Amino acid sequence: MVRRDDFLIGPKEKAVEAIKAGRTEEALGYLNEVHEQSHKLHDAYCNHLSLLLGTLAELQGDEWYEAFDRKTVFDLFREKYSRWLDMSPEEMVADISNSQRAHFNEFHVEEDEEKFAVVITGCNAGGRLVRDRIAKKQNAVTKKAHPWSFNRVGFPYYCSHGYMLNDLWKELGVKAELQWGAQYDDQGNKIDDPCKYIVYK
Repeated sequence: MVRRDDFLIGPKEKAVEAIKAGRTEEALGYLNEVHEQSHKLHDAYCNHLSLLLGTLAELQGDEWYEAFDRKTVFDLFREKYSRWLDMSPEEMVADISNSQRAHFNEFHVEEDEEKFAVVITGCNAGGRLVRDRIAKKQNAVTKKAHPWSFNRVGFPYYCSHGYMLNDLWKELGVKAELQWGAQYDDQGNKIDDPCKYIVYK
């Protein structure tokens, strides 16, 4: 049997080699490959998580789901967001922006005297699940309005962590809040209803 290590060499390694050799256009092509591969994997994981959360809610009920999602967020994200207490508002916004780029989101940042707002106008996670009606087809949307669904019916279970993050931030004393927006109507058309991360100065 022959070991084929050539299959371990992906677009990242090829891009590095092309950059070192001065082949800029070739390197840019490989970087685009990295982006496309990551984007497709990201979308597949979001679809899978949406289906899982919707199925859990359907089988166990919304009251159980709320407790489950709260425990998930508080256990998984407490350490990450505790670090925000030692960050400046600008550093918090940079951290949020990193997450938005990792989700391949369309967003911009606004600033005034009191706060920053990270305005997400095209979310490629929960927003895409709404836009492409994936969450609805998966039966992974709420049938009733709940506080944790930002009082919306048809709210994707995938996005409920946003409400729980607000509760976690309050408990930690983090001066931030997440405002959920649908971004798309029932036909998948973009509307002026963005999600916003507000970071207070």
